[in-house]
This record gives sequence, C-alpha cells and structure tokens, in this order.
Amino acid sequence: MREKLLFVTKGGDHFEEGFSYVVELAKTLKAGISILMVYDKQPMNAYEDLMSAAVFAQAGEFKTAKAILQEKENELKAEADKKLKELSGTYGDILNDLNYQIFIGDALSSIKEFMKNKPNIDMVLISPSLSKSKKGIDLRKLIKNISKPVVTISQPIQPAHRDSLN
Repeated sequence: MREKLLFVTKGGDHFEEGFSYVVELAKTLKAGISILMVYDKQPMNAYEDLMSAAVFAQAGEFKTAKAILQEKENELKAEADKKLKELSGTYGDILNDLNYQIFIGDALSSIKEFMKNKPNIDMVLISPSLSKSKKGIDLRKLIKNISKPVVTISQPIQPAHRDSLN
C-alpha cells in the first residue's frame, strides 16, 4: 500500500507555506498527500448565523436554517478549491494523488478527527503557519493523541540584509 502524508495548515493567505517541502518528500517516498486546512471559528459570525438559523427553524423553514449553517463552510470550500487550483500550476505532477479537507475549529481536534476517519496516514507534517504561532497547535498534546510521526516545518531563516561596504 502506498504511503500517505498529511499536511496540516492554517486556511487563509499563507496556507501553502511548507508545501514545497511536503511535495519533495512525497516524491522521494512516492507517497500521496492529504491536505487538512484548519480555519479558526469566528465566534461573532457563528453566533449571528446560529441565531438566524434558529429563527428560520422555529418558523418551520428547516431548509433555510440548514442553508445558513452550511453557507460559511461552502465559502471556505470554494476558497480552498481556488487555492488548490493555484497549486496545480506549480505542482501539477503531484496533484493526481492529492486530496484535501477543511475543518473549522482548533488544529488538534481537527487532526484527531481526520486521523480517526482516515487511519491510512503515515506521517503528519505541520506547516509553519501553525507551528510558529502560539495559538497554532500544542505539539505535546498532538504527539500524545496520535501514534504517527509528526514533523513541524519551519520557515527558512532569511539572511540579514547587509549593505554594501563600497
């Protein structure tokens, strides 16, 4: 059976940070890649959406209530589809064995849930967007909760800009 890598990243503008490393590793191991895009919950919008959905549900408009609750997830999925299409231009050769999933919530719960549903993952790679942030992910808890190797990908250190001595 072919190995499978899980690339966990924060959904948003810098989701692809570290992806080039994952692609090179996948090529070396002849492995497939799953991408898990984790989005933070936005409590105020979520509250307003819940209240709107509750009003419609109370009025018997269950389809409308469900549509309101699904709207944010659909927006994020459309954004993720667009970002994956952008990657296809750069990494077209690896995209045949690539899939993704989005989760709204904290990274640790998202990874645990993903691994429960897809136990064939062999290695978890954490993007710089999650590993550099204090709010990103608690690696100790992650390692305690999953039995797969976990690799954090760091950003390359940029050399200090030196002015010419001439």
